[in-house]
Amino acid sequence: MSIDSGNGVRVEEARCDQGKLSGVSEKGVLSFFDIPYATDGGRFRDALPPVPWPGVRDGTRPGPVFPQLPSRLDFVMGPTARGAETSEDAFRVNVFTPSLAGRLPVLFWIHGGGFLTGGGALSCYNGAELARSGRAVVVTINYRLGILGNLYLPGVSEGNHSVRDIAAALNWVRDNIAHFGGDPAAIVIAGQSAGAWYTQLLMAMESTSPIPRSAIMLSYPGIEPRSPDEAHSLAEDYCKLGEIDAPARVLPGMPIDAVLAVQAKLLASKAAFASVPIGFMPVRDSQVPANPTRAAARFAPKPLMIGWTREETGSFFASNPALVSASAEAARKRFEQMLGADGAICYEQLVNRRVQGSPFSALVDLTSEALFRQPSIRLAEHIAENGGAVFAYQFDFPSPQPYVGAGHCYELPFFFGNFGHWPDAPMIAGLDTVKAHALSSRMQSYLLDFMDTGNPNSATRPVWHRYERDRLRCLHFDEVIGCTGDAERVGQ
Repeated sequence: MSIDSGNGVRVEEARCDQGKLSGVSEKGVLSFFDIPYATDGGRFRDALPPVPWPGVRDGTRPGPVFPQLPSRLDFVMGPTARGAETSEDAFRVNVFTPSLAGRLPVLFWIHGGGFLTGGGALSCYNGAELARSGRAVVVTINYRLGILGNLYLPGVSEGNHSVRDIAAALNWVRDNIAHFGGDPAAIVIAGQSAGAWYTQLLMAMESTSPIPRSAIMLSYPGIEPRSPDEAHSLAEDYCKLGEIDAPARVLPGMPIDAVLAVQAKLLASKAAFASVPIGFMPVRDSQVPANPTRAAARFAPKPLMIGWTREETGSFFASNPALVSASAEAARKRFEQMLGADGAICYEQLVNRRVQGSPFSALVDLTSEALFRQPSIRLAEHIAENGGAVFAYQFDFPSPQPYVGAGHCYELPFFFGNFGHWPDAPMIAGLDTVKAHALSSRMQSYLLDFMDTGNPNSATRPVWHRYERDRLRCLHFDEVIGCTGDAERVGQ
């Protein structure tokens, strides 16, 4: 059924296993928001299966995201969650499709946010522009964040609720996406930052690795799941900071604002000079392997697209005057902490590698390499060694925002082509829109071909060579798109 609501926007109906729902049709894209993939089972408990609803569910507007404080990257991204409704019952997916009658590849998008923030319902992840290509269905999801998703405290929470949330959403998409014009046999799991981390975890877990056809990872942070002892110790630190003597009694009913306030204190207590602290995250267990990078090799020979931005940590560090104006002495000390005796030499090399090298640029290059670039290269090698077709890239196009460079999250509006959904993002303020849209169009053309065939190449674009152990090639996205045989190169 279609109802014209004026201004070229119509209300359309679709159905899924739980019942009928309404969405909006605008400029060739149907958008269905706030679809439950699970039912709230309570704080620190697994979500329950979704239940049918009577009548027609309203899916014409974005629903809630899980509770969170402002992101530490609001400095570059803008307040992406400002005004968003939050709820501990936000087990939702959103579907953007060009047609209900198609059989298109499906982008299953897992948002980032340092395991602490974000949500598939946020406007910055709107997938309408990608769907408008007519070549893909885009699905965005919510999953529990921070302590709500990853507290490991025996007697209170067994941990990894975020993992099981994402797996439940993936299963829902597999079972329902055909109703929205998607092909359940052509699901492409994808994510950025923490979302890339969860993507490799889905690739690694026995229960989820058979479902997707291929994977896309943006800015993969190479950190291992916490051990049970580490996760338990972190939970105890949280309780000490919050003066919580009886967590089994207090935490399940603690007001959410208080829960998040203590979590913020905990994260601040872990901060160090030129670092990106991580709080609650998944813990290894019978489902989550201790080394997901190696376990992800089970995903091969399925194709993988993986990449990083040139100055990943510029987005984290540019807001800190102590880092922007860091002294050579302070920078060398951080290099020595991370690299030992080789730190001093590496510092000089990285400062002198750039025409306008500085202690700040050297710190950005060092940490970007350690946290994102090298882990991505190691994962690419594991997949390629096991027969997977791997296509690696580096995003080099710099932000006009001072000191950010080609920073973390900056490639997202290019990936989605949805610049209009980032109205308050300092990282794109003053952007050369002609160049930006041209680069975005080129990125999306590679992306859509990869989703369709597992190979991003076509005869009309620069060749994107497969990543091979003896030829560490990656494609560089900038004003001039080109390929290099040296994926070990840092920056330029």
